[in-house]
Amino acid sequence: MRISPRFILLMSLASALLLSGCKVKRVTQKSPLLPVSENFLLDQLNQTAFEFESLNGKLSVNASSPTQNGSFKVNLRIKSDSTIWISVTPALGIEAARLSIQPDTLKFIDKIKNEYYVGGYDFLDSLFRYSLEYQSLENILVGNPIEITAEEKYSTSVESLNYVIQTKVRRKLKKAFNLNKWPANIDSLYIDSESIKAKQLGKAVEKFDEDDLIIKRYYLRPDNFKVERTIIEDITYKRTIYIKYSDYQELDGQEFPNSIEIEIRTPKETSRFELNYSRLRINEPQSYPFRIPSKYEAIK
Repeated sequence: MRISPRFILLMSLASALLLSGCKVKRVTQKSPLLPVSENFLLDQLNQTAFEFESLNGKLSVNASSPTQNGSFKVNLRIKSDSTIWISVTPALGIEAARLSIQPDTLKFIDKIKNEYYVGGYDFLDSLFRYSLEYQSLENILVGNPIEITAEEKYSTSVESLNYVIQTKVRRKLKKAFNLNKWPANIDSLYIDSESIKAKQLGKAVEKFDEDDLIIKRYYLRPDNFKVERTIIEDITYKRTIYIKYSDYQELDGQEFPNSIEIEIRTPKETSRFELNYSRLRINEPQSYPFRIPSKYEAIK
């Protein structure tokens, strides 16, 4: 099956939708782990964040959605806090699409259909029904936690062999949706979307702020405090985003996940992405070429 460039754009961005001199406190893994405070875990996340000026690597991507499945290669270049540059080659080494993602601008060339897009993130928001931000995309690609903010309140717990930090859930919201059990894996996601009634959802949307209806949960490895799994529940749209990082290896003295799995689940459909890195290099000079041929037509 030929993979459409629009599908490649979705897959690339969804999978893209990343040490200071301080010493990181190591914890000897025990069973069970001893409880720790949210301030301690937030501090460790900050200290173990992957830091870089530029990153260059190749990705093998396997993607599946309700309409298409496929595999393709990606050449990836990142300038920290500035640019994510992606070149996609589905087969035979021929470039099919090129993307340049910046904090306020998205550029995309479809070399199969001779089309291009230049604009804001609203193009992606309409596809994902989720407000994407540049920093979240960059953090996903380098294994840093996404959407942790100083304004939010968090609580911590221990689950199996992971420390867990989660946004606090308001008691009335828990009661409305019977949110009594948090998931340990993708097969036991804690919100049963099919059981949420329209009347309940409508009342919750009216009663709570939009941020209250997005619940985030981060599973941390106890040996290095790197994120192993992230689960984000968007109750308004009955959507779950699940991210798993694995195969951590040293890159320039820091730990980097060579494998990333992403799943986006709604009541009607599920899309999955598997990313595997190779040939990673860090902090080397690199360019981010992007030119739109004059014959290309704008994507409406």
